[in-house]
Amino acid sequence: MQSALEKYKTIFAEQLEDYFKNNPCDIQPIFKALRYGIENGGKRIRPALCYLASEFCNKDTEFVASIAVGIEMIHSYSLVHDDLPCMDDDSLRRGKPTSHIVFGEGMAVLSGDALLNMAFEAMLGDKNFDSNALQAIRYIAKNSGINGMIGGQCIDLANEDKSNYSLDEILKLNRLKTSCLLKSALVGSMIKCGGNAEEIKDMENFANKLGEIFQIVDDILDKTSTKEVLGKEINQDSANGKKTVVDILGIEKSIEYASKLESSAIADIEKHGKRSEKLIALCKYLSRRLN
Repeated sequence: MQSALEKYKTIFAEQLEDYFKNNPCDIQPIFKALRYGIENGGKRIRPALCYLASEFCNKDTEFVASIAVGIEMIHSYSLVHDDLPCMDDDSLRRGKPTSHIVFGEGMAVLSGDALLNMAFEAMLGDKNFDSNALQAIRYIAKNSGINGMIGGQCIDLANEDKSNYSLDEILKLNRLKTSCLLKSALVGSMIKCGGNAEEIKDMENFANKLGEIFQIVDDILDKTSTKEVLGKEINQDSANGKKTVVDILGIEKSIEYASKLESSAIADIEKHGKRSEKLIALCKYLSRRLN
């Protein structure tokens, strides 16, 4: 899976560069700032999910290029805004200064706004645009909006004191903040590729659990890793008064819980046979990053 992710990362870099070449902007420093926000490394898990969905549906990675670029723009804008002093107030992202440190708060806000708008320009400009593409974009918009990712961020921001949060409340927050965008990538691409209702339902269940796994592992690493390894400040949740699954269950039981989620997620899609093998491998890879 590590090798596959490196391949997908290269494919995405080429597709993103092609998009910027075909959609230039001479207004600065906004173009530099938005490129800084999206080109600042990362594992590119969301584009990888787009490509895995296309392979599942026997399509090539180019068929979902606009979805991959659009989803990663949405993800990148959310990180730029999350890092702002009015949100999580982070100064380091992937080992580099965050956007507002480099370009100032105002330009960071505008670059995030620009990335969000550009995401939908990219997806709506797809050369293979059809009714499936339109349905996919509507699905992505919903899951990245107030009933999805932004809704989760709102809950997170509005309730600064998380000391009384229950496990169920935190899990709901994780599904909104993290699972919804992973679901946008995987299921949105499935919809564009013409996946049937059963496949889409299975992938929604899988992506929901994959997002929970991803967040729990991140929360464990926030407490057990180092700034040098993660490329960002550690213990940020505690510093910001945020309660996580790890705070409630402890590290060992959180690992056990992630392992149960892994088994359940795999059960959602393994009935699709060989087509699901890479998605299962990705699930195992993400849940076992602690090893």
